[in-house]
Amino acid sequence: MMAAMPYVDILFGNEQEVETFANEQGWEETKDLEVIGRKLFALPKENSQRERIVIITQGHLPVLLFKDGKIHEYEVPQLSREQMVDTKGAGDAFVGGFLAQYVQEKPFDVCIRCGIWSAGEIIKRSGCTFE
Repeated sequence: MMAAMPYVDILFGNEQEVETFANEQGWEETKDLEVIGRKLFALPKENSQRERIVIITQGHLPVLLFKDGKIHEYEVPQLSREQMVDTKGAGDAFVGGFLAQYVQEKPFDVCIRCGIWSAGEIIKRSGCTFE
């Protein structure tokens, strides 16, 4: 993974994935998502015409965006227990919603909010389905 990292423009991960990565890299603070996100953001980058952005999802907790050396937090609307049917595919739906807006050059706030919306919609269904 470290061989590919210098070419990564957008890095998505949930809290477990980035904590595991930090642990495998021997980073001391493997539970502090802000520290991990900053370190991921600061990793060497070959194609420097675009700055890397790092996005960490945390289930029902805020989504963290590391961009321009800053951390931005985006609240996730809470779903009732009845609304939560299946979390499989939520991460992929988040990425899909984000990228759908990103390729249209929408602001990052819009990209993140679309990712959150997409994940929330998938959680309300059994399996990764959509009418």
